[in-house]
Amino acid sequence: MVVSTSKGVTADKDATSVASFNSSDSLKDDDEMSSEFSSEMLKSSRSLNSVRLGETSSSTPRNSLRVNLKSSELKLVSSSASFSTNDSMLSDLTINKLNIESMGLIGREREIEVLKSCYHRMMEGEPESASADKSISTQPLIQSSMSTQPLIQSHFVKELVFIRGYSGVGKTSLAKTLAKQIGDRNDGIYVEGKFDFNASNEPYSGITSAFGQICKKILNNKQDQTSNDVTKGDRLMSFGSRLSAALGPAAKVLSNLIPEVQDLLQVERRRSSGISQDEQSDFDAVQKRTKYAFRVLMRALNAELSPIVFVLDDLQWADVSSLEVMDFLISDLQNPNALMIVGCYRSNEVDDHSLLLKEIQTLQTKQEKFNFRISDIAVGSCDIDGVNKMIMAMMSIDDEGRTRGLAEVCFKRTAGNPFFLIQFMRMLHDVSLISFNLGLLKWFWDEERISEATMSADNVVDLLRVRMRKMPARVQLLLQYAACLGSSFSASTLDQIWREQAVMRTDCAVDTITSLLAVVVSSNLVETCGENEYRWVHDKVQEAALSLSDIVTPEFQFEIGAALYRSLDENDLEEKLFDVVDLINKERTSTRHEFAKLNLRAAEKAKRVSAFQSAAKYAAKGIDFLPSDKWTTHRSLTLALYTIGSEAELALGHGDSAEIYSNEVLNRKECTTMEALPLKMAKGLKMCTIDLKFKETIEMNLDLLKELGVKLLRSRATAPLQAVVALIRTIKMAKKAPAPKDILEKLGHVKEPRIQAAMLLLSRLGYACYRTKDLFLNILCICKNVEMTLKYGFCDVSPPGFSHLGAVAAAVQKDYKTAAYCAEVALALQQACWRASREAESLYIAHVFCFPWSRPLQQSLAPAEDGYASGMRSGNTVFAMWNLFQHHIFLPYAMGKRLGPILEQFPKLLSQMEELSQPEQANNLKMYWQMILNLTTTPTSEDSHILEGRVFSAEAFNGDGAVDLGTIHLCQGELLVFYDMEAAAERAMKGGEKYAKLCPGMFHNMFETFHRAIALFAMARRTKQRRYKKHANKLAKQIEDWVRSGNPNVSHYHMAMMAEQAALNNKHFVAEENYKNAIVLAARSGHMHHAALINERYAEFLLVERLDEQESKYRLGEAIRFYQEWGALGKVEELKKLL
Repeated sequence: MVVSTSKGVTADKDATSVASFNSSDSLKDDDEMSSEFSSEMLKSSRSLNSVRLGETSSSTPRNSLRVNLKSSELKLVSSSASFSTNDSMLSDLTINKLNIESMGLIGREREIEVLKSCYHRMMEGEPESASADKSISTQPLIQSSMSTQPLIQSHFVKELVFIRGYSGVGKTSLAKTLAKQIGDRNDGIYVEGKFDFNASNEPYSGITSAFGQICKKILNNKQDQTSNDVTKGDRLMSFGSRLSAALGPAAKVLSNLIPEVQDLLQVERRRSSGISQDEQSDFDAVQKRTKYAFRVLMRALNAELSPIVFVLDDLQWADVSSLEVMDFLISDLQNPNALMIVGCYRSNEVDDHSLLLKEIQTLQTKQEKFNFRISDIAVGSCDIDGVNKMIMAMMSIDDEGRTRGLAEVCFKRTAGNPFFLIQFMRMLHDVSLISFNLGLLKWFWDEERISEATMSADNVVDLLRVRMRKMPARVQLLLQYAACLGSSFSASTLDQIWREQAVMRTDCAVDTITSLLAVVVSSNLVETCGENEYRWVHDKVQEAALSLSDIVTPEFQFEIGAALYRSLDENDLEEKLFDVVDLINKERTSTRHEFAKLNLRAAEKAKRVSAFQSAAKYAAKGIDFLPSDKWTTHRSLTLALYTIGSEAELALGHGDSAEIYSNEVLNRKECTTMEALPLKMAKGLKMCTIDLKFKETIEMNLDLLKELGVKLLRSRATAPLQAVVALIRTIKMAKKAPAPKDILEKLGHVKEPRIQAAMLLLSRLGYACYRTKDLFLNILCICKNVEMTLKYGFCDVSPPGFSHLGAVAAAVQKDYKTAAYCAEVALALQQACWRASREAESLYIAHVFCFPWSRPLQQSLAPAEDGYASGMRSGNTVFAMWNLFQHHIFLPYAMGKRLGPILEQFPKLLSQMEELSQPEQANNLKMYWQMILNLTTTPTSEDSHILEGRVFSAEAFNGDGAVDLGTIHLCQGELLVFYDMEAAAERAMKGGEKYAKLCPGMFHNMFETFHRAIALFAMARRTKQRRYKKHANKLAKQIEDWVRSGNPNVSHYHMAMMAEQAALNNKHFVAEENYKNAIVLAARSGHMHHAALINERYAEFLLVERLDEQESKYRLGEAIRFYQEWGALGKVEELKKLL
């Protein structure tokens, strides 16, 4: 017998027992346990070679380790077995207990060092510690081929760390060491969110849990910053107002997912209201809106708390939506604060086809481009030295030789798995195979006896069950109730179940859960994670509790869910909706319509946050709860479940499954047009936005409009004539409508669902027409939309309808006054639409096609920024990106702003467009980028005038979109007018109005027209050919018409045209005055590029026509100065050759 004594015994401050078991019962259990456990373990003992760590859940049979009491059936004990305080003095001692809770993390020094180096690198930009062990990889699992430099050089670089290993090796404990780095500082926070295998239907569960903790910390900080109650409220309300403004409509979605957000927003917790049919069925927008909402929330919270260490545990069980949000958070270039996301997952449960591994591979390709770093830490089991150190710490022994033999036995039994080792040591202590003699102050054990009496502990769940079965029956029952609630639970929720259910399973008075929870906490089965909030110390503990007896059946879990459904109030039920429904759905035989209705509610909530997989499951289960005569007895509920099931399956790309749902509805004879409409509209939307079958979409929507009583097109042959007539008629109607400030009083919201559906279909039809270049049908859609708004009232699609009408008025009729009026009406209506799903579109069309013809371009900068924010909040990323382009590129270039700052915007704009899968905007951005590179880079060849380079090649581009082709034509023309005036003139003669035809009505036509005119006048003077003069004068007349219509952006254009005409007609004095005036107008309005261009033209006039070489050189010098200030260094080098 080996005897070991501790020389340095320390008290375990966390092991104080709240209550002790009845001594006689406890001793009896110990004796029975010792004999049975020894014999069973001896019979089942297996060699170490057969142990495979991390495979207990899949490859090891549950009965591989049988540890049973003689009484194999769980029996509830009477009151005689209640808690006693007779032995409280003995139970309060800690000297005779294993020192587990305070022993710290042992044998993980290398891993801790790597994790700390990642943290410091984020905070201070420190290099990786030289002491970090290189055998622990901090490199990507897959090497990235990206070479793009980070786009935003900030002090903080975000860190993404993956910790992988088998169950029980200490991944979560390793992550917890980061909490010490933050400490007690109020400006940072460490939070954990855990995904639960038993709650896989609940979307974003780990994400929302972690966010909730951050919200609570900020809430407490705001309340503690001052003792003045009024100031507290004001401070919190100020933050809530800013947060609400940042989130916009998405605040409703997040408030439903994260109740603590409602506390920050200072709003009453309540069930979310419904959303429009447009928002419901636009699957892509819903997904983007939700992900962006999480990103904006993190920005706001991270601005208040920095650093944030955001730990997501058990990522192998995360839903795809959560993985996408994790990606969206770490790749946010607009969050400059310190953020570290740590993902822990079981490597043996992640294969090559798993969603998690695919997401990690995607992140590897993005880290350099989006300015974050990925590290990978593989955590294995401890070697025998590590096991020995853990045992020494548990027993407070400082001589490793004394515990070496015990460590060898434990290593054979646990294979060095830390969690298994701890449970194995607890078991040895429980059955007195190791014991502490209080008289001798020594630990005693017999290694040979332990080796003979035990087996390998690869199924740690059995060890845990042994421990639990020694506890009082009521504690065991409580553990089973708690296990059904998930990886974490609140005391209040558990109490509600306990009060209703426990009384039916025991013949004595029910204990309060406070005392029972104290027992399980002191037994290190659960731990506190907030005020009255608890979580399991390990998911294996929860698994053991679920399998503790045979009472945890689907019916048992159903009863718990039903009890919660009955006891929770409306707001609490909304917060715990997914948990409650998941428990109720364990029942497989009931046909209760109330639970079908509850599943519908869960499906709708899941759909609102783009968790379509969960929505589909809830819809299917809801249908299962309905009786066989559901269409007769519960028609509305049945229709709603089939509809949302079809929509969710469509969003997931499961066309066959969606068709089954749809056919169930559409094949019913009593199905009305309006009942079938949501299903048909969802199918049409998928056809348009996902399948990209635009022609099929057009035909389908035309048929649906006919079903609704709206006949849009007589025949394809008469479409042009119909469009012209409709446009004239609709513009007349619009002009007779009330002024924009009064229109809301005259028009109300459209009330009839049929009309609202028809207007939505017209909007979608118009988009499909735009994509197929069906101009006339598109005009008919716009006109019908406006006419229906004026007749029936407005809805969400009315604002963009009016803005599009304004664009058509500007482009086709050159009626800029009506264009501005329609845009004003659109924005006025938009203010009345509380849903902002189309605001980005309305703003973009208004400020690109309508207002610029009558208002300064400067006034469109702020609305473009608003349009971007609105589009991102609502999920309308198409127009969000166009507005972003407008704000950073289109407008600054047209206004002659410096090219350097514009050039700096391209990389991050391109990254965002690619991230949001917007190829059209990305292609156009590359075209502008290449054009500006050619202007700003000193020429190394003779090809600066050609739109070719490292970013974009016009020759290689094979797109055929009107906007793409128009932008290529525009950018190529810009390079020619600055580098090769003769080629620019020839192109203007041949190409003529190509850009105006491809992109009618866009304000870019202003400077494109001006530059063509300049080139034509230049060649007219040089060659004296009438063909150049004729075309030049035509363009000058067009510019003059713009001035007369009140366009404030083209005054210097007009003056320059007058100078060119005077020079061409030998009116030299007039030409000189006009050149000077044009230069002054251009310079005063900030158009540096035009001040330079007109000076260049003036210099040529002085040299050729006036023979004034000295003044010509001066004007050429002025041109160089303005070009230099603009940033066109390539052009500067060209002109310097002429001096």
